[in-house]
Amino acid sequence: MEISDERKSTAKSNGNGFFKKIKGIKNIQIIAVVFIIAIGLIIYSTVSTSKSSGGTDTAVSTVMTADEQRLSAILSNIDGAGKVEAMITKQGDTVMGVLVIADGASDILVRVRLIEAAATALGVNKQVVNVYSRK
Repeated sequence: MEISDERKSTAKSNGNGFFKKIKGIKNIQIIAVVFIIAIGLIIYSTVSTSKSSGGTDTAVSTVMTADEQRLSAILSNIDGAGKVEAMITKQGDTVMGVLVIADGASDILVRVRLIEAAATALGVNKQVVNVYSRK
């Protein structure tokens, strides 16, 4: 007479049933690979986004371009202009707008000279040049 322990066989059959169900799913390997790739892409996008932001805002740059530095240097030589900062907004190669901030821009004559000089230097219409005085 043989004595069998049903508890062990029941535990084994429950575990085997779970694996049998998983193995029974068609293309389980493809599903697993797609799942792993999806998780990898999520992790990669999170890491690459945090690296690109790097604590600075990529949409706003505080570094002046060579053209902006050159324009600022030229405009600061105008009598009464004082310290000058310039920002040039471009779309492709076309200048869309020019912003000039100068110490002496509160004087209307200096403001007009700055507008004319910036428009001439960049070869743009005077209407795209805006000049403001510094605080």
